[in-house]
Amino acid sequence: MSHERKNFVELALEETFTPEEKEQKELWSKHLYGVGGLCAEAWLGLFLIRLPNLRILEFQHENSELISDILLKAAKRQQPFHQTPPFPHLQEIRACVGWGASWIDSDFLNPFFYFPDVRKIYGTAIGEKNEKAVVVRENLPKKCPVQTVIVEEGYWCRGMLNWLGLCTDLQHICITIEIQADEYELDEEDQFDASEFRLALLPFTTTLRTIRIRYADSYKDHVIDEKEDIEVPFGSFKDFIFLETLTVRHDHLMKLRDDSTIDWHMHTLTEILPHCLLNLEIIDVMVDYHLQLSSELLKILRPGRCPINLQRLKLCIGLADSDELGDMFRDLELECQAANVYLEIETS
Repeated sequence: MSHERKNFVELALEETFTPEEKEQKELWSKHLYGVGGLCAEAWLGLFLIRLPNLRILEFQHENSELISDILLKAAKRQQPFHQTPPFPHLQEIRACVGWGASWIDSDFLNPFFYFPDVRKIYGTAIGEKNEKAVVVRENLPKKCPVQTVIVEEGYWCRGMLNWLGLCTDLQHICITIEIQADEYELDEEDQFDASEFRLALLPFTTTLRTIRIRYADSYKDHVIDEKEDIEVPFGSFKDFIFLETLTVRHDHLMKLRDDSTIDWHMHTLTEILPHCLLNLEIIDVMVDYHLQLSSELLKILRPGRCPINLQRLKLCIGLADSDELGDMFRDLELECQAANVYLEIETS
């Protein structure tokens, strides 16, 4: 290592770690000096500290304890972030693993909820493998800036409950739940619970504008093959008084009675959908309940029945004959035309 590089390393370590962090400093020193092989992540960590004007930060690797050291220091306002807020211009985090069976632990991204201006967290292959952690609000601002959370593949997903516990002004949440490539069995505690997810969203009844909950194909097959009972419904959405866009599974909307028929009286759409809703997408429509669903949708479209001013309605239906569907939803199609609602029926 050149003399200039050695001086840079020594100065960087002094700036990054306090005297009380001697062991941590020695560990970083070994990585930076290449003991056992040069460590690119340690160098990236040092460079990251020196990029205060970042606006978008993207990760394309698995978890790193070294990078975690830096992120936790920033979240806790520890040296070298003790004098000014960390990364004051950073607004968007992208955590994307694009190869093999890799994934990023959701805890790795927790520190970003403590940063002063991060508005959006986006991730693919995000795992919640660890047990549910107690949210530590140490040094957390009264108003967390994160407004949008998008997870396109959530493994062992419980709904990112820890993330929700850190938010104060959430406006958009979109989660697609999937099974990790190497997972052959999914423990019950690692499965998504719609009713538990709803409870976690209740603090945002006056801020949420978008809720999207999807199952990817592998997870959907798991639910169909492994679960004896139908999915527990989400519950009423009426509490979310500014909700504009909703994407939800059919069986998260409606409850089945013991005789496998839908209990329409207790869980009608007019009773659970908010008046502010503009875009409704019902996915994974349950087989043999097309006519009942059409009847319920007609109630929210006809004048005087329910003051929901939908602009767009989409139904995603699998294992269906297109000609039969045309007959089943003919009245719905006509009513949408009369109400000036764009209707899309997608089949697979």
